Amino acid sequence: MKKERKSRGLSVLLPLVAFLFVLGFSQNAHAYAWMLQHGYTACSTCHADPSGGELLTPYGRVTSDLLLRMHYGAPAKDDPPPSPGVFWGAWEPPEPLLVSGSYRNLYVIRPDQPGREVALVPVMQADLYGQLRLGKFRLGGSIGLSKVTAGSPHARAAQVTAGQGNELNLIARNYYAGYQFSSEFLLRAGRLNLPFGVRMPEHNVWVREATRTDRESDQQHGLALAYVGEHMRGELMGIGGNYQFGPDQFRERGYSGYVEGIANSHLAAGISSKVTFAEVDRLTYEANTLRQAHGLTLRAAPFDNLSLLAEVNALFRTNADAGYVGFAQVNYEAIQGFHVLLTGEVLDQGLGQSALVTSTGYGEPNLGGWLSLDWFFFKQLEFRTDLITRTTDKFTLIGQLHFYL
Repeated sequence: MKKERKSRGLSVLLPLVAFLFVLGFSQNAHAYAWMLQHGYTACSTCHADPSGGELLTPYGRVTSDLLLRMHYGAPAKDDPPPSPGVFWGAWEPPEPLLVSGSYRNLYVIRPDQPGREVALVPVMQADLYGQLRLGKFRLGGSIGLSKVTAGSPHARAAQVTAGQGNELNLIARNYYAGYQFSSEFLLRAGRLNLPFGVRMPEHNVWVREATRTDRESDQQHGLALAYVGEHMRGELMGIGGNYQFGPDQFRERGYSGYVEGIANSHLAAGISSKVTFAEVDRLTYEANTLRQAHGLTLRAAPFDNLSLLAEVNALFRTNADAGYVGFAQVNYEAIQGFHVLLTGEVLDQGLGQSALVTSTGYGEPNLGGWLSLDWFFFKQLEFRTDLITRTTDKFTLIGQLHFYL
């Protein structure tokens, strides 16, 4: 029976791996969902975090205004150039200080949940980010508010306060001290985003949930060394555990890292690896749990308005068969600022050795598909809607209004 389960898993995983390798070494492939299709291969060009996300640099804010948002009509000759300042250019912080922020509200429609068909979360995310540069030293972090449903695995691990349900909670997703040895090397210590896989905003896609590497609350305390070069970038982090979540037996310790090769301005492929151990798993409560995830990533843009993201990972955990998780996402920018995205995903976490029969997602593949519309309709304003269908969840509609500084 175990051989049959493994053969079913390999029958799904191997074609996906082959797909990634063929695409990754194609002569005609090029790059990344949003910005790699514009020739940006290094996330640190626009973000303070060398792996991307959250805090924008002034260059990133100007680039967002020029290339990301929708423009209505041709620019007038006397239009002022984009401002690198926050609050639509109202304030330009002094050069050593970076300031940014993000606010999201959320609505969710799920017809299969009587009494909870429509849910509105007015404050899904409200964060401020900052970084102070003192010569080669860096001090940075975030502070914010969030509200999630009781028992949700999201946001809770980043909370400073311990409320649940309808309560607003104080959130600190990341904070760190760092030293910039050179333009290529940055060393940081603190609560950091885990360097693994594709850094993406869809925190509830399976590749982020199954590997526990989303930017919602999966940050960990530790020490990370990042390298950003012309043809390669990478980051390795020693994980000491999440000290905003206790007791100590629930803390995961180990390492996480990735290396990505940059073939040209529109093509990059990489490998990721993560191994952690916890005396008690904080979500499953299994004792002495070793978790591993190892995989491949691809960012490519075969055309100026079409880009591709893809990732596949092998999953291992104590007292369970090997599993796998993967996704591929095609992003078509119909006109500047308006994106249509198609995402396919697959997940099999492996059947626990104490289980007698397989179930969807545990010994049998769980399949999912997303149709998303993403509209950057004004400076620093975005509206996105996602229609999601999965084997275990036939219909979910999500809408988000996003304001970022």
